[in-house]
Amino acid sequence: MAKHNKLRYQVKDKPRVTIKLTGIIFLQYVDDEAAETAKKGDLLVYPYNEALNTTRQGEYHSTGFTGYFKADVSDGKIWQPLLLGQIFKNNEQYFSKTERPIDTYHLCAEILRDNAGITLIRTYREHYEPEN
Repeated sequence: MAKHNKLRYQVKDKPRVTIKLTGIIFLQYVDDEAAETAKKGDLLVYPYNEALNTTRQGEYHSTGFTGYFKADVSDGKIWQPLLLGQIFKNNEQYFSKTERPIDTYHLCAEILRDNAGITLIRTYREHYEPEN
């Protein structure tokens, strides 16, 4: 009986995918038309809150509910999730019942614009995060 050697597979390195932030920021429900022409590196900021996404869609000047803002980065074709932990070190993206979400957005937009030019790398499941 002949010995059959098993085939050994080598892991191939995946190409490193990067995106450079442009500093252009769109707010969901306010800048929807402009966001359709987004270029690679532009950001779309949107609320993570049931009321702001359903019954009170886009009412950023109201108070009375909690939540936080998330962001997606354009890869030139579609929006990909952006991990914000390294950008918002003090959880600036969260708003409370007494705060207007639009005020939190303006703070977040300022921080995100200050990060224009940084390079993002793709991590698991098409998420992007700042390169160390």
